[in-house]
Amino acid sequence: MDTADQFEIVSCPNAHCGQQLRIPAGEVLLVTCPTCRTSFTHRPGKNNGERDQRQHLSPELQRKAWTLGELMLGISQESVTLLRRQAPAIAGKLDRKKEWEVYIEFLKVLFNMADRVATFYVPINEYLQFLDALEDAVIDQMNNAFRKQAGPAYDDVPVKVSIAAAFDTGQKFYQPHQFMVTEEGPERDRYLKKFGEAVATTMNARGNTTIVTTASMCAGSSIAAIKALLESAEGRSPSPTAHA
Repeated sequence: MDTADQFEIVSCPNAHCGQQLRIPAGEVLLVTCPTCRTSFTHRPGKNNGERDQRQHLSPELQRKAWTLGELMLGISQESVTLLRRQAPAIAGKLDRKKEWEVYIEFLKVLFNMADRVATFYVPINEYLQFLDALEDAVIDQMNNAFRKQAGPAYDDVPVKVSIAAAFDTGQKFYQPHQFMVTEEGPERDRYLKKFGEAVATTMNARGNTTIVTTASMCAGSSIAAIKALLESAEGRSPSPTAHA
């Protein structure tokens, strides 16, 4: 006979759904909501196989991590589109692999900026769990989108590997810049320029002023959108196009 402690109740992170789901307790699971068909990773607090004393990430922060993932993906897509408009001759030469690499460059800096902004809004005892949930949210949402296109034979491992690498390399590449992310200043300007130069290099246009400036502007404008989302009591995202 099943007992109550063998199961736990979690909410679908999709802000438009929120369905309560009963799942096995104490396991890392890929859960698919039967109502909206959203798939998401559930990570319970664990320590050496025993449930530890930390609270799970609060439902509000779970929702915000998921919605922040949506925002980051939207910003990345809109930013790549803007680069295509601003530098059509260069963008027109990009193959799908290169365009994916540009997209990943945006996710790298957005992960790092989300990390910096979250320090002001996420309690320290939930901070690392929140970052894990954000990484999971981006992976799950990208895989949800690709799975719809490719069907049941879709392999979700490459996206997991790419996004995990983007999170790690983004932190290492941008973390040396020390500045208050919510305030303007010369160090923040150098940080954004470094990002713009990384995008230009990825597009095989090292030093191209238009690309560097456009990419830097997109990243800088995204800070306000991330801040607004984390400040929001509902955890709802502003339009991803608001940064452009």
